[in-house]
Amino acid sequence: MKKTLVTVSYALTLIMTLSFVAGNTKQGRFGVDVVSAATYVTPTTPVKVPVKTPTQTTISSVALTSLNVTRIFALGSYGDEVKSIQNVLNTLGYKISVDGSFGKLTEAAVKNYQGQNSLWADGVVGPSTVASLNAKVASLIKPVTSSVPAIPAKPTTPTTTATPKSIKVYQGLGHNVAFRNGPGADSEKVPVYSFTVGMADVSFDANGRILGAYLDAYEVSTPNYDGESMPHFSGWPDKEGYNVTDHKTEKVSGVSKNTKESAADEVSAWETKRQRGDSYGMNLANEWYKQMNFYQTFFVGKTIPELDAWFAKNTTAAGRPIKANTIKQDEMDKLAKLTVKEKADLADVVSGATMSLNDAHGDFLGAIKDAYKNRVEVVIPVK
Repeated sequence: MKKTLVTVSYALTLIMTLSFVAGNTKQGRFGVDVVSAATYVTPTTPVKVPVKTPTQTTISSVALTSLNVTRIFALGSYGDEVKSIQNVLNTLGYKISVDGSFGKLTEAAVKNYQGQNSLWADGVVGPSTVASLNAKVASLIKPVTSSVPAIPAKPTTPTTTATPKSIKVYQGLGHNVAFRNGPGADSEKVPVYSFTVGMADVSFDANGRILGAYLDAYEVSTPNYDGESMPHFSGWPDKEGYNVTDHKTEKVSGVSKNTKESAADEVSAWETKRQRGDSYGMNLANEWYKQMNFYQTFFVGKTIPELDAWFAKNTTAAGRPIKANTIKQDEMDKLAKLTVKEKADLADVVSGATMSLNDAHGDFLGAIKDAYKNRVEVVIPVK
C-alpha cells in the first residue's frame, strides 16, 4: 500500500503542476501593480483602510522629491527607497515615520492613497502606484515667487524621472510529499494510511523576499477512513481490496473491489483541501483554507531563512504557533525569550492561524523552499 501511495503522489505532483499553471493563468498572476495579488486570493472589492484621508496642500518645488524606484515594494520591504516612498506620502499629507521599514502603517497609508486615486488598494507599491504618486506630487508644485527681480537663468536640459521598462520577479512551483500511518484505524482495527502532497506557488523578489504565495494540498487516505470529504484510494485495478468504512455508521461495510473504472472514478473525484472548503472539518470557526490564507499574507516580505527562524522561535514541538495561555514548560520557556514586540506579533499570528505548517498533515514550509529552488526569472513589461 505504501508503494501504491507513493506512486500516486508522484502522479499527483505532475497533475497539480499542470493544473496550477493553468489555474494561475486564469486568475492573473500579477495584478494592476504587478504583484497586487500578494496573497493570490481572488479580490472582490478594494480594501477599505481606516486611515484618515490627508489634506493636500500646494507645495514649493524646492521641497519636492519624486520617486525613482525600479522594483516592487510591499509589507516587509526596507531600505532607502522605502524612505523615499514614505517621504512622498508625507509630502501628500500622510504622517508616517520615515524609517525605511515598510510596516503596517506605511502599508495602510499606501492602501488609503490607492483607494483615493482609483488604484487597486493592495498596499503594494509598483509601477502604477509610483506613476500616480509622482503625478500627484507634480500637480501640487507651484513656482517659488519673490519680490527680487529674477535673473535670467541659463537654459538647462529638462530632467525627467525614468520609468522602468520592465520589472523582474522570480516565480517558483514547489511541492512536498508526506506519508502518514493514520489517522487511526477502522472499526475492525485495520490501520488507516494517508499521504499529503503539499503545493506552493510562490513569487520572490531579487533578494529572495516573498512577494506572494498560494498554497494548497491533496490529502488522500485508504477507504477505511471515516472522514466523508477525504479523498480515497482503494487500490490498483484487479488487485486486492481494502476495508471500506461507511461514513454514516463509521463502521466497516465491506471490502473494495478494485477495477479500472473504480480507480478512475476515485482519482477524478479527488478534491484539494481548498476545494473541500468548509467540509474539511478541521475547525468550523476557522477552516484550513482560511488559516492558510492568513499564513500567505504573513509570508509576504520575508525570506525563507527569516521564516525558518520565526517558526523555530514561536511554535510548539508540533509546529503550531504558541498561545499566550500555554501551560507547557517548554513553550513557556520560548515565550519568556521573546521581546514585547515579538510577543505582540505572535499574538497577531495566533489570532489568524493556529495550525502547523510542518507535520504529518503536510510540510508546507518544505514546499515553499522547493518553490524557491525551482524559481525562474519572469520579466514583466511596464506600460
